Amino acid sequence: MDTERLLSLLRGSKVIFHLVEGFTRLADPSLYPFKDNDVPLQCISKEGPIPSIEAYTSGFRSIVQQSKGGKWFKAKAIGIATGSSRPIYTDGRIYTYYLSDTHIGAGRLIWGLSTVDEAENEISRIVEARELGLPVPRPIGIGFYEDVRVLDFKNRVELFGMLHETPREVLLKRFKNSGRPIEAACVFMEQPTDIRVDEILYGFLHPCVHQVLDPRDCKDFLKWLGSSCGFNLRLHHDADLLHGTILKGGDFMTNSHTANHLVDEEGTYMTDYHMAYKSKDKVLKREEAFLLAGVMNPLPMADAKASEAREEEDRPSLMTRVYEDLWFRPKSLQEEFTDTFLTGIEYGYNRRKTIHVETKLRREALLKAAACKKELFQLLGLPEGMQRSVEYVAKQLMTHKFTNEELRASLKRIEEDLT
Repeated sequence: MDTERLLSLLRGSKVIFHLVEGFTRLADPSLYPFKDNDVPLQCISKEGPIPSIEAYTSGFRSIVQQSKGGKWFKAKAIGIATGSSRPIYTDGRIYTYYLSDTHIGAGRLIWGLSTVDEAENEISRIVEARELGLPVPRPIGIGFYEDVRVLDFKNRVELFGMLHETPREVLLKRFKNSGRPIEAACVFMEQPTDIRVDEILYGFLHPCVHQVLDPRDCKDFLKWLGSSCGFNLRLHHDADLLHGTILKGGDFMTNSHTANHLVDEEGTYMTDYHMAYKSKDKVLKREEAFLLAGVMNPLPMADAKASEAREEEDRPSLMTRVYEDLWFRPKSLQEEFTDTFLTGIEYGYNRRKTIHVETKLRREALLKAAACKKELFQLLGLPEGMQRSVEYVAKQLMTHKFTNEELRASLKRIEEDLT
């Protein structure tokens, strides 16, 4: 499979990152593509010319680039690729921000980077999962930044409000006067792919997807995809390893969602282990299964259906399909896709196996879904490669009425991307 082609369709142009001085602790130095005292950083550089490299973005704070044997090197928590909130690198020092009460991860974080504890936990949990034979990335090691200072904010609203009002030179002066030192790190791993399940699901929202891939093939692929994700999560739970879910303020904060499952023609793989931990808690395991079905899932009504199924306490299945007893009934082809994908999760999680689909169809569906996702975002006027935008995309789809001319032109561009 040409993963590079899929990444280009899904994420568009590559982004720039730099190499700055630091140090590394590597489990396998042969897999690290840089000098052991060079650490990657996405930043605003005030340092003058420093080494810069292009790579595909992977979420907001990570990059991937091709490595040996068709695998992909991922550097996670290395800063922010674009925008005013990027870390600033000047005089050998990194300036960024610390958020103390935000609805991201565990609720406290270094903006764009990782704490040393988070990085060490991620690597140790990946090692543990691999020792159990679970489908996870291969750990390479940890990078440590030498001189990091932060300004403290409660959440993103406070942070971006300040950035909007503060000129860059005033901000730098504030960092120099008030920035507090903090230890920060990043994580390196090798993956078979970096195609995320949620990215592929967006492709099935394109109004013309049924003209690109037969609806029956769409459903077969989605059922397989859901079953593979559900099965992998169940393997973790059977080993008493949670992907990472905590209760905060009456709501769950979780890593168990489709953006943290990778997919290629061979299968799916779980990733992002900085919140993972050991637990025998059956309630949290059950919750993670429902969260996987609904969180970061762009398919229509997915979150609502997962929430409804959660309330069916007396039913033995994860996601019931008895629509006579549920208010959710598919009213469109896209909602049928939702039902199919969630049914797949139920199958994989409860039966501990995946549904068989020919590799040829998996390969075809991945490519066509990627092309449809690219074109969907162009139709909606969204930024190239925009990621993790479930609510915003849903709102745009509700308010946009596409003309026949727009759809014909879009379908033609999809066909061109597929040739």
